[in-house]
Order: sequence, then structure tokens, then C-alpha cells
Amino acid sequence: MNLKTQFLDAMQFRHACKLFNEQKISKEDLRFILEAGRVSPSSFGAEQWKFIVVQNEVLKKEIEAASWGQKQVSTSSDLIVILARKDVRSSDVYTRAQLRRFGLAEEAFNGFMEIYKAWIDGRDDQTLELWSEKQCYIAAANMMSAAAFIGIDSCPIEGFDAAKVNAILGIDTAVFHTALLIPFGYRASEQRAKHRLSFDEVVEFRV
Repeated sequence: MNLKTQFLDAMQFRHACKLFNEQKISKEDLRFILEAGRVSPSSFGAEQWKFIVVQNEVLKKEIEAASWGQKQVSTSSDLIVILARKDVRSSDVYTRAQLRRFGLAEEAFNGFMEIYKAWIDGRDDQTLELWSEKQCYIAAANMMSAAAFIGIDSCPIEGFDAAKVNAILGIDTAVFHTALLIPFGYRASEQRAKHRLSFDEVVEFRV
């Protein structure tokens, strides 16, 4: 089987798993999934995310209660909480340190920061939080795809009370906000048939 077929088979395997069995993900496989998120692309290379891995059963139950009782949270092997950064303006220490890593000469770095400042600093806080969340979704998709490739299930969740989740995990909300929850584990039952629009319905070529 070639690599393209293997990857598309993994995409067919992946679904939003609503209930996991009791099997635990190995440390090696969990590290593989997290690495897929860590090395994901982000706007300006700023890596506007942080991943919290919740394995404590009491915490998972509390987060489930803040997620409208969705059982995939508490039955998961590992719950990954993705935080989006708020300190992304050009004057923020984190941002400047991230962009310094490219090793640009001072003049080039200052020019780069001017471009960054022009795009970022004129936007309101809510817009910037959403921008950071978009970057988190890139990492989230890569983690779920990596998991599916090795036969591990997942379920992206937006339905939760962010303030309650932040409080449960003691998140510094001056710096982060909770963008997404992704439980990972192994399905308790077979998935239902996947329904998608056809290739021709979603793809349009302009030649």
C-alpha cells in the first residue's frame, strides 16, 4: 500500500468519537500525536498555542461537567486542552522572542516587526484571540490526523464553558484562553458511515 492510500485510509478512519473504551494510549503514541501539533505551521511562525494533557480522572470529570456532559471527555485516555495565546501584539515579550529566533540582522528584524505590527496591532483583542485560535486549529487537525494514522480516535469539542475550564485548570487568562478540547483514545463501538459531499461538489478548478 502506498503512502497516499495509507493517509486517505486514515482520513476515512477518523471520525468524531463520542465514547471511548478503557484502553490507554501508550506514552510513545501520545508523544507522536503531541509532536504533530508542536511542529505544525503557524502564522508568522509565532506558535500561538499551548497543549495541556489532562490524564487525571477527577479533572476530566469536572471538565466533562463544564462541557455539557459530553462523555467522550471523561472516557478518553488523554484529554488535550489547546490554549490560544493572547500576548501576540508586537510589543509583547513572547512575540518578540519568537520572532527573534529567525536570526535576522537587526535592520531586517525591525522591518519584519513593522510588517507584523501593521497587521496585528490595529486589531481589537477579540479579533486577535480568534486569529490565535485559527492557528490552534491547524495544530489540532494535525494531531487528529496523526492519531488516526496510527489507529487512535479523537473528537474536537468547542461546546464547553471556557471560563469554567479555565478555572478548573488554573489557566492564566491574562495570557491564554481555552480554544478547543480534544479527547483521544480508542472507540467503544464501530463508527457510523462517513457522509461527505463528492469531490466535484467541493472542488472547483480555474484554469
